[in-house]
Amino acid sequence: MDILTRRRFLEQLGAVGGSSLVFSAMTSWELMAGSAGQKPELSGRPAKSKVLVLGGGLSGMVVGYELGKLGYDYQVLEARDRVGGLQWAVKRGMEHTEVGGERQICAFDEGQYINAGPWRIPYSHEAVLNYCRELNVPVQVFLNESDANYFYVEGSAGPLSNKKVRLREIKADVTGQINELFVKALDQGKLDLPLTADDQKRISNYLIGQGYLDSNTRSYRAFENRGEGDPYALMDLLRGPFANRLRSVPAIEGTTAAPMFQPVGGMDQISRGFQRAMDAKRITFNAEVQKVLQSDTGVTVTYLDTKSKKPVEISADYVVLCMPLNLVARLDINISPELMAEVKAVNYSNSAKMGLQMKRRFWEEDDHIFGGHLYSNLPIGEFSYPSYDYFTKKGVLLGLYSNGPIGNLMDQPVAARVEHVLTHASKVHPQIRQEFESAYAVWWRKVKYNEGGYASGRNAERRARLSKADNRIVVGSAAVTPHSEPDWQEGAISAGWQALKFIHERAMRG
Repeated sequence: MDILTRRRFLEQLGAVGGSSLVFSAMTSWELMAGSAGQKPELSGRPAKSKVLVLGGGLSGMVVGYELGKLGYDYQVLEARDRVGGLQWAVKRGMEHTEVGGERQICAFDEGQYINAGPWRIPYSHEAVLNYCRELNVPVQVFLNESDANYFYVEGSAGPLSNKKVRLREIKADVTGQINELFVKALDQGKLDLPLTADDQKRISNYLIGQGYLDSNTRSYRAFENRGEGDPYALMDLLRGPFANRLRSVPAIEGTTAAPMFQPVGGMDQISRGFQRAMDAKRITFNAEVQKVLQSDTGVTVTYLDTKSKKPVEISADYVVLCMPLNLVARLDINISPELMAEVKAVNYSNSAKMGLQMKRRFWEEDDHIFGGHLYSNLPIGEFSYPSYDYFTKKGVLLGLYSNGPIGNLMDQPVAARVEHVLTHASKVHPQIRQEFESAYAVWWRKVKYNEGGYASGRNAERRARLSKADNRIVVGSAAVTPHSEPDWQEGAISAGWQALKFIHERAMRG
């Protein structure tokens, strides 16, 4: 017989309450993020210093915005016709042509969108949220978890395989059955605690008062708020991946932090907020940087105007590299061999997302799901429900979110990728085929001017070396900051601040 000892009981309790594993295609320890730290307090105004910021993503916009407040002559060069970089909320009419692949044009209805890059902001990321406040970018709650969300596990969860199980059912059954075990151990005096009879009664009343235990039999029973059906066996839940989502206190950092926020209308509203606050003449679009040559007295940058197809040369005192480093590695640039070696060593993630517009919000109407995610081992990574426009007619699902390869999916035509997602998502939501209208797929590895998602890998030495300025050039990419793993938006801001501090201190020395 499987005897439940006090030690084993407490081990199981710790396994339920202490795990931070995210049950999805991502691993939670690889998606942690920290605060950007203290914003540098800079004062004074240089007599004459011009700065070129290469890249109009979040870090580049931070550098440009703050340089403007300090009175610098600066220019942001952006290869695209928009700011934001990875901050891209794909909306109707937007388009891109994959590197070596096909062209897509977004057919979503007006007002519908998918955040193809970052999509949520933990409350602890104060730098991002403070800029939202400063730039008047409205934010709303991102519902990261709902008790109505489903678990669905193919072939690895014993009796619960291939079955839709609600998070609320798991919470109720695990907590209720552990409460029952605790009360039984308490009644039998098998807990090594100095408890009086009144203490034991108070604990028992508390556990019973939570609603999980019958007041007469002191046993767990299914109850209305749990939902219909018999309880699942405790050990089936503990052996499977289900209990890994349970926590009494949400995480402060990472993908399970609560609360989460999102800008109203899409994550690109943050970069657009910076753009609105800057002089329009300070941003040059369609400027594909090709050459960066520095000397002891200044830096000359040559870019291709992708509209006129003509090269343009511009000079400055300093350059901040806010481009993805995999693109910097291909430039004609005279940085030191040591720095170039570090630049070339940076790997970028194979991140991908797919938005699926539906004719109706069946997840709300049929399944009573409002926000949050599907927890599954299906080959679609993370599948999520929108946290805005509740009770309206249509909506866009995040049908796929992956930070690594899914077979050879990236190399297939877009239609085949969509079919892959619909096939697997319909195992949980069979309505999805009937309700599907259009899709938009973003594989960042195949997006021009990115060719990858975030800088991956924890390498403190590499980051430290990248953070050192090379004469008149400094790296401002999120890859240089230790304040974010793996380079959440908070990290991009931290990198911008770090580059800004170097530029200002150097310029003030003359």
